Amino acid sequence: MRNRSFYLRSALLSGVLLALAWPAVGGITPLIFVAWVPLLWAEERYAQSPRGERPRNFMPYAMLALLVWNIATTWWLFNVSEHTATRLFTLIGPNVGNVLVMSVPWLLFRIVRRTLGAAWARGALVVFWLAFERFHMHWDLSWPWLTLGNVFAGDTAWVQWYEFTGHLGGTIWVWAANIAILQLAMQRPQNVRSMVTRPAVLAMAVIALPWAASLLRYATFEQAGDPAEVVVVQPNIDPYKEKFGAIDPMEQLERMLRQAAPLMDSATALVVMPETALQEPTTLSDDHGRLLFHGLWENDMSDSRSLARIHTFLQPWPRAAVIAGMSAARLYPPGAEHPVSARVLEGMDRAFDAYNAALLVRADGSHEDYNKSKLVPGVELMPFENVLGSLAGLALDLGGTTGSLGTQEDREVIWTAPKRLGLAPIICYESIYGDHVAAHVRNGANLLVIMTNDGWWGNTPGYHQHLLYGKLRAVETRRDVARSANTGISCFIDQRGDLHQTTGWWVPAAIRATVRARSDQTFYVRHGDYIGKGAYAASVLLLILAAAIAFRRRAY
Repeated sequence: MRNRSFYLRSALLSGVLLALAWPAVGGITPLIFVAWVPLLWAEERYAQSPRGERPRNFMPYAMLALLVWNIATTWWLFNVSEHTATRLFTLIGPNVGNVLVMSVPWLLFRIVRRTLGAAWARGALVVFWLAFERFHMHWDLSWPWLTLGNVFAGDTAWVQWYEFTGHLGGTIWVWAANIAILQLAMQRPQNVRSMVTRPAVLAMAVIALPWAASLLRYATFEQAGDPAEVVVVQPNIDPYKEKFGAIDPMEQLERMLRQAAPLMDSATALVVMPETALQEPTTLSDDHGRLLFHGLWENDMSDSRSLARIHTFLQPWPRAAVIAGMSAARLYPPGAEHPVSARVLEGMDRAFDAYNAALLVRADGSHEDYNKSKLVPGVELMPFENVLGSLAGLALDLGGTTGSLGTQEDREVIWTAPKRLGLAPIICYESIYGDHVAAHVRNGANLLVIMTNDGWWGNTPGYHQHLLYGKLRAVETRRDVARSANTGISCFIDQRGDLHQTTGWWVPAAIRATVRARSDQTFYVRHGDYIGKGAYAASVLLLILAAAIAFRRRAY
């Protein structure tokens, strides 16, 4: 019983330390370097116990730590719906699902420990965890909010080397520090003098050297690129009570244009508006008279009142452009083939795809659109729909365009004018995917534009975390960021990851700044998540090695 109590306390302590280290929750970042130590120590003691041979026996303690961490850092998911039942689902579903997926590296670690031994197995745990984080960014239930490298989002001066490694480099740093400190703690030094040992020096070096190198890079880094004037608009339209239906879409657009106008002049290159800023009522309905879509038709923008109004607005500023989030759709011809995400019109032999999208309008009236590629599971994407068929009716309705949405494969760059501002249009959830954003930059983007609507979560850590994750994208790509959030926080982020002109929460605002459009590419941009891809290969090799050793032992 005493041992069980120790394991429970250790698991709880690791979960609490992970949460306290996380941005906008505890924000005590240094705790991340010891957060896994209690659980790792408990696992070491458990492995020496009579029940320690069976890998699955320790898993309830690992899962408890992961559950505490998940709930304490993402409890705000409870706020994404006004309905109690839906709230409970959005709290329990993602957190329990995330715990199950996060448990896989721990289970594999326990399995290979039986053949590779403790030291090799701990190294394998790091590899398995990296592979899990990479995988968790590329499947239908993707939820990489708690990727370990994200913990440094509030302290980007510590991780300026993300321009080489991306956020997975931060994951390696976290695990290396925890394992080094575990080795030191397991020595049980008798006095202060005896603590100055090789493990102690190693633990200090693992933490201090990357930190010092980053601070030096931060102090000596020089911003670069061609200057351009950008205006960011924060309309502050309540997504629950006003955004979708209560206020006419054209009146919403007029509000945003009125906010932007006082900050515009002949030097203005771009105005940025938030996610789903543009909508238009449509007459499209099914045989039952139900309105099926509320947005702009990408395959017929000639009748768009929003596009025409923005074009008129831009006439005094011929060098400017406007980029705004929009609810959009594309109607397929009668009888045409369409993807599984398309919505079929009953009795009309037609279908359409709905998108969470962005629209760029230039002063000459020309325009381009971009469709969000990384979708929110359960709201914008019904998982495994290619296998299970259309499940759009099961989507959580948070207003606007919900259900399974269409996507585009290309990481498009949208240019305000030839060779001026090449925009990476990043819509909401996409900003937490480092490799996704880097792909836009590989294709030529010289400015990151984040358009989001974080009002669903209320005044909770959720929107703070989302804001801070954008800082990591700035460091990884060395690109300035213009961030427009419907209810806040809007801001500019420079190439070192520093925030500028942050607006208040739940207030209308408009800000203007000079950004720098940079054209060179970082090592991470050129090579993407090479660490995660390498972890895939290393995981396979480790599992093959462990299986071969186990087979050989049984043979003898």
